[in-house]
Amino acid sequence: MSSQLMRMNSRSLLASIGIGAALLGTAAASAQTVPTGNNPAQARQIEQRAMPPAPDMPTGDEGWPKISFDILGSVDYANMGSKTGPGRKPGFVVWADATLLLEFNDALSLDGLFQFKPRQPLAASNPNKDLFINRGLDRREGGKMKELYFRYGDWRFGKFVPDFGRAYALLPGPYASDFIEEPEQGYEPSDMMGVEKLYVLDDENGGWKQITFTAFMADRTFLHQSFPYNEGMIHYKDGGVGNTRLPENLLVTYDVLNKPVGDWAHLSYQASVIRWGKSYGEQRGEWWTTAGADITIPVTGTVADTLRGEYSQFRFYVEGARRDNFEGVAGRTRNFLSGSAEYKMGPWVFDLTTAHRWTMDRILPDQKDESYTASIGYTLPSQTVISLSAARETVGSEKGVYAGIRLTKAFSFCSKCLVNDSFY
Repeated sequence: MSSQLMRMNSRSLLASIGIGAALLGTAAASAQTVPTGNNPAQARQIEQRAMPPAPDMPTGDEGWPKISFDILGSVDYANMGSKTGPGRKPGFVVWADATLLLEFNDALSLDGLFQFKPRQPLAASNPNKDLFINRGLDRREGGKMKELYFRYGDWRFGKFVPDFGRAYALLPGPYASDFIEEPEQGYEPSDMMGVEKLYVLDDENGGWKQITFTAFMADRTFLHQSFPYNEGMIHYKDGGVGNTRLPENLLVTYDVLNKPVGDWAHLSYQASVIRWGKSYGEQRGEWWTTAGADITIPVTGTVADTLRGEYSQFRFYVEGARRDNFEGVAGRTRNFLSGSAEYKMGPWVFDLTTAHRWTMDRILPDQKDESYTASIGYTLPSQTVISLSAARETVGSEKGVYAGIRLTKAFSFCSKCLVNDSFY
């Protein structure tokens, strides 16, 4: 297992460690929990639960290459109401993530994530244009490659989301990460291309530990284009965070995963910093820092219950982040604080989340934004999740409530299929 861990990024590592811990009887089954949240962090988690056991690996050259292809799709029926401006009429929202893994050998693989979601910005004349900017109503959808990279051993090259912060992937509930997603207003460093080196420390006492070094820049290739709604390509003179001439944006991240706490609980935490280069037209380059932790506390369930998903557990998460020189303006800062409490009871999941954001400037007045969400989810035997969610958001003087019901389903078309139609 150690050789596999050294070739994974932290999010893949979280899922793999959780499954391994369950098999060892530690009841650290967070990777087998099907949360009520956003698609990207769930794409392989649900697929892994649904995947039947595979035959033994073939011997010889016929064992390569291997292909895995999965789709996680969701449909929302949602509505937004507001007393500070126009709401958004009830309607359907479609979101899908397709993952492709092509393994050439033990060391070399190609990994891709194609994401179809609402992308069209809200009209600048909309008084509530800053509310729920990453949610779907009244926005046209488009699909594009969110990630496409080669991994060779502990290195990866291409387009990927650097390992900075985890709240945008781990906060439960489909509306919980609205303040955090994307690099413009939040702190998800998406749409970046670069190179990453991962060091997995040999000492496994107190959890798995890894250090990540990344150099990257904004994606100015055709991979940034989407369809049918096209976000277009980015040019250097467009500016924006990470849009430097060269991959001079530097990241260092330290992760500790599944550290035992007492006899049953497990703790994971991360600290990370990014030094951003100065983009076109900006006064200064930004500095991003973050620290966060989550703890999983099993309540009931044997090892057999864990493998069937019939266990109970609490999970608590907290993360803070800071953007210095926000939007390239010297002295402007934006601070974030988010947290969640989740309880899983067999197929049921209940969660509460909150996120807060403070923007401070030497000239403009300070602004405090806040979000509160609640969700209830139920996992059917077919690995289909039905969730009911509601969120209340305040951005400056704008206020609104967003509520909906979501149906999420995982489709596994191929798991480590061989080119000659044999299976791993």
